[in-house]
Amino acid sequence: MTLLTKKELTESERQTLVQDFRKILDSNTSPGKKKELVIQDYLEHHSELIPTPNLLNHGLHFNVIVSQFPLDTSLVADYVYLTKSSDTWRITFVELETPDKKIFSSNKKQVDTSSAFNKALSQVRSWQVFLGEHSCESMRRLEPILYPQKMRSNPVTFDFQLIVGRSAEKNSQTSRLATLNKIRGESGVSIMTYDTLISYFENGPRYKKNILALTKDKFRFKHLHVEPHLVFSYVPADSLILTTDQKAILKAWGYEIEKWEAGDLLTVNSRVTKKTANHALVESGLSGIADL
Repeated sequence: MTLLTKKELTESERQTLVQDFRKILDSNTSPGKKKELVIQDYLEHHSELIPTPNLLNHGLHFNVIVSQFPLDTSLVADYVYLTKSSDTWRITFVELETPDKKIFSSNKKQVDTSSAFNKALSQVRSWQVFLGEHSCESMRRLEPILYPQKMRSNPVTFDFQLIVGRSAEKNSQTSRLATLNKIRGESGVSIMTYDTLISYFENGPRYKKNILALTKDKFRFKHLHVEPHLVFSYVPADSLILTTDQKAILKAWGYEIEKWEAGDLLTVNSRVTKKTANHALVESGLSGIADL
């Protein structure tokens, strides 16, 4: 078992990460595995590369990305992330397509999007239609991580991102950029290329996110990269699955996981129970401060 750390990448490590990612983007399809799955696996292992441009003032909820989230039994987003303000939730659904997929057709007389791009966009728009009619089903699936509980009834807005192709293709003509801007405005779908992800990483905030996945009606850490933010202060043990190795890592980080499993939320510094904190304060002569 390797104990994970929060250390910042050095400039050399950042350059290597981007170089390796570009190699994957430029490579041929891996035998026996779809290229977009290879890319998603790399992004989830190097979650600094996952952009979250739609954040509200409370930031990325629990600092997690939800992998392969099922809106229902037939519609699956490659990943989802949540953010909130004091009175609103915003949930962003993301579709990853292959970087080799052309955004535009080869028609030289006019600017037309390709049939492959249109199919990908239609898939995201099917999510919009579904959520317009059955949003309660998707919200039910997210409920185990919708905390604080008093905010579950707050209004929810849905955003959508399609990540496809490379920037060189769209940037080759101003008319292509104008076409994509028009599509964004009409469809409500933000269209990004894989080079945009690299640009976000190189020029924006860089930080590791943990990766969750839904298993039946519970979540689990698919990748536990950094110390969880407030997760154990709100999410009870009957909603979150931990592996033996993950429990050991969390204990080494100072989380009272056994008490959390017994039903006590870790409300002090997101690591210990209030009882533990008060006991420590009593011993130090500062009784009651943990209750303030």
